[in-house]
This record gives sequence, C-alpha cells and structure tokens, in this order.
Amino acid sequence: MSAAAAPAAAPAVAVEGAGLRFGAVRALDDVSLEIEAGTTFGVVGESGSGKTTLMRAILGLQRLDTGRVRIAGRALVPGVAGFAERASVIQPIFQDPGASLSPRRRIGALMDEALRLRGGPPGAGRRHLEALLERMAVPGAALARFPHEVSGGQARRLAIIRALLMRPAILVADEPTAGLDVSVQGELLNLLQDIRLEEGITLIVVSHNLPVVRLIADRAAVMRAGRVVETGPAARVFDHPEDAYTRRLLSSWSSLGAG
Repeated sequence: MSAAAAPAAAPAVAVEGAGLRFGAVRALDDVSLEIEAGTTFGVVGESGSGKTTLMRAILGLQRLDTGRVRIAGRALVPGVAGFAERASVIQPIFQDPGASLSPRRRIGALMDEALRLRGGPPGAGRRHLEALLERMAVPGAALARFPHEVSGGQARRLAIIRALLMRPAILVADEPTAGLDVSVQGELLNLLQDIRLEEGITLIVVSHNLPVVRLIADRAAVMRAGRVVETGPAARVFDHPEDAYTRRLLSSWSSLGAG
C-alpha cells in the first residue's frame, strides 16, 4: 500500500470571486486567480482596468464587497486591524517611493521604524540593513538624507530595502520601472529577480508596461474593466494570446515601439 500523497502547498495568493463597486463602476467583477509561491506573477492592463484595485485588495488596503483573498491559505484581516500581521507576510513597493518613504523623515529613521515593527534582536536587524544596503549598492550615507535628496532610482531601491527588512514572503511591486531611465529599469528588474531567487519570495508585478511583465514574469493575468480576460504562462499570454483584447493590447504596444 503506497503512502498517501502529501497535501499540495497552498498558493501564495488566492483571489476567490473578488467583487467591488465604486458607485456605478465595477472596479472588480468576480475576479479569481492563484499565484504559486516562489514565482513572479504579472498583472497587466490599461488605466482603469482594475489592476491597481486588485493589488490593493491583495495587500489588504481595500475591502471587497464580495469574495475573499487568501495569503498562504489564510484570510488576513484587511484594514488597520490586520496591519501588523500583514506587514510580516506581504509588503508593497509603490510606484511613488514617497508612498513608502515619508518625505518628512530621514531615511534612517524610516528604516529603524521597519526594524522595530519586525522585532527581533536590534543587532541582527542592523546587520540585515547593512547587508541590504550593500546588496542594493546604496551608500550608508543615504540614511542621513531625506527621500527627496536621493535620485529616483536610489529612492526605489531604498523602498525595496525597507520592504525587505520585514522579511516578507511576498513582494507586490506597482509599476516598478515607471519614471526611470531605461538602463536603470533593467538594473532594477534584474535586482528584483535576484532577490526573488535568493530570498525564495513570491513577486507580484502590477504594470501597464507589457514588455516589462513579459521579461520578468513566469505567469501573467490580463485585466479589462474589472475582469481577468486571460491568464496563463507569460510566454503563452504574450506570444500566443487567446483573447481578442490581449491581442489588441499587444498590437498597440507594438505600434508604440515601432513609432
């Protein structure tokens, strides 16, 4: 008699029938998807497609009207009440580093705040911070500055460092390359992939930039008007799309690139 098969690990993120309305607008319309642990998952769509609302729901920053979000098999409490629990599991990297790095406080104080929230021996936390600064090629002198006193690329790296200080299982990156020079974009994408592999984390990339998601993602979902119209391996979705909307979206990007 063969041994019973071990139960399959829960997905890093499972969205089940998510629905949300803002007045007459359906921001999310029966959205369901699963994101496997340790992979890079891309969510793409035009402005107003619902991708940012979905991201906020996954992060617990937006309550749903219907459906639920499970993180590693658990339904985490959204809103302020569940902030501390979520912060140790899932962390955002916002498009505007100012959303992660308060402009009124020095960067070092913001890092100390993250270390206090995470807890543990202070010496270990400080060593972790120093290792991340070295890994991200950010000089220690940046800690004495305010966020507006560093470059856009460096601010993005510091926001990533602050997120990683929490030792999350999941990182959610909102338009991670927006506003950066092409060379800096490539460096940042490579850095995010290296971090995912080295730390064994799950990376979710939310973007309207199809080439970025095609480059970095293992699997992808395409959203339109609050719905997921196509999902699957990124290579298949972008090279052999099944949905007419995905084909139009790719065609418009190809036209922009040709122009």
